[in-house]
Amino acid sequence: MNRNNVAKRNAVFGMGAAMVIFVTACNGASSPPSPEAAPKKDSKEPVEIVVYNASNSTATAEAFMESDMGKEIKEKFPHVTIKFIATGKGTTPNELIVSGQDVDLIVNSVFSYPLLAETNLLYDMSELIKKHNYDISRLVPNAIEFQRQFGGGIYGFPVASAPTALFYNKDIFDKFGVPYPKDGMTWDETYELAKKLTREDSGTQYYGFATRYPFMYNTNQLSLSYYNPKTQNVQIADDKFKLFMENFTRFAQIPGNAKANTDMFGKEKTVAMMAYQIGRWDFDSWDMVTMPTFKEAPGIGTQDYATYMNLSSTSKHKDQAFEILAALTSDSYQMKISKAGTLPIVRSSDVIQAFGQAADPASGRNFKGKNVQAFFPKERAMPSFVTKFDDVIAKRMNTAFNAIAAGEKDAVTALREAQEGAVKDVAPMKK
Repeated sequence: MNRNNVAKRNAVFGMGAAMVIFVTACNGASSPPSPEAAPKKDSKEPVEIVVYNASNSTATAEAFMESDMGKEIKEKFPHVTIKFIATGKGTTPNELIVSGQDVDLIVNSVFSYPLLAETNLLYDMSELIKKHNYDISRLVPNAIEFQRQFGGGIYGFPVASAPTALFYNKDIFDKFGVPYPKDGMTWDETYELAKKLTREDSGTQYYGFATRYPFMYNTNQLSLSYYNPKTQNVQIADDKFKLFMENFTRFAQIPGNAKANTDMFGKEKTVAMMAYQIGRWDFDSWDMVTMPTFKEAPGIGTQDYATYMNLSSTSKHKDQAFEILAALTSDSYQMKISKAGTLPIVRSSDVIQAFGQAADPASGRNFKGKNVQAFFPKERAMPSFVTKFDDVIAKRMNTAFNAIAAGEKDAVTALREAQEGAVKDVAPMKK
C-alpha cells in the first residue's frame, strides 16, 4: 500500500466518497486571528508557474484549474500561466530532478514529504516568510510543526482540509429507538452503541459502525508512529499499538458487523455510525458528532490531515510562488472555501464560524441544521513521524489488523509477527 498515493492508501476496507483535496482540519478555533500581512508583490510580467502534484498520479491540469485553488490563482494572478504536472511514470520526484524540469509549487500530502526531502525538492521558506512579513501564527500550528521533522524548516503551507467526524444515520437510530450519539463520546461508549445497532430487521442487515483502519491510523489520536527515527527502529509491537488495534478490531468482531464498510453509509444506508471523512450523500437524515476519543487520551481529536502546497527548491520564481501561497492562505480565500464546505486552515473564528453557510445542497453537501462544530475539536493529536519505511510497515499492519479482526490471532501475537516481518522488510531499505 503506497502511502504517497491517497487512492491506494485508502483501498483497504473499500473506498468511500473521496474529496478532491485531503487537507488538515483546524486547531485553536477560539484563537483570535492575527493581522494578515500582505506579501511584497512580484513583477506582473507574464510568468509560467509549474505546479507539480506529488501525491496523485491521476490528477489533471483541467481538474486543477477547475478546483478552488486553480480558480483563485487564475483570478488573482492573470499574468500567471500554470503548467501542471502529476506524478507518475517519467514524472516521479527523482525523474524530475534528473530531467532538469524546474518546479515552482508542489501539491502534496503529508506522506509525500519523505521522498521530497530525499530528492532535495523541499525548500525552507523561513527567510521568505520573514521577507514578506507573513504572519504564520494565523495558520493551524500542528500542520506547520509537522514539517520540522524533515530538517527543521517550513517547506509549505496547508491550503484546505477534509472534514472528519463520527457521522450517523438518524433513520437507523429512530428505527430501533436508540438515542443519537453525543459530542465528547469515548470509543468505549461508541462500541456499546454499535452493538445495539448491529442487527437484522425484515431481511436487511444493519451495521452499527464502519471505518477504515488505514485512515484511523493516518489520523490516529495517540500520535503513534510506525517507525522511530531516534532509535532507527520499527515500533509497532508496544502497548499503545495493542490498545489502538484492539479498539478498532472489536467493532469488526461484533456479530453481524464484520462486513461493514464506509461505502454502505451513503449507498445502502445500512451503517448507523461511520468514523471517517465527509462524503456527498443523497439523503439528509444524517448528522455528526466529534470523533470519539480514547479514555487514555481524553479530549484529543484526530491529527491534522493536510494537503500542502510547498515551494520547490528548483523554482526560479520563488517570490511569485510565495505570493500565490499567501493568497491561498489569506482570510478572504479561506472564507470562500469555508462557506462552501471545505475546512479552512486559518485560525480566524469568523472564517471557522462561516463553515458550510453557502454549501450547495444539490451537490450532496447540505450543512443546514448540522452539528458542524464537530469538525473543530478543541485539541488535536500531535503529528506522527512519517518516514519512507511506512509503506512496507503498513502492509504488515494491515495483515495484522485483518488477522485480529477475524479472530485468527490475538493482538500480541499479530503485532509481534508484524514487528518481526517489518524489521526484515526495512533492513535493506536502510542500506
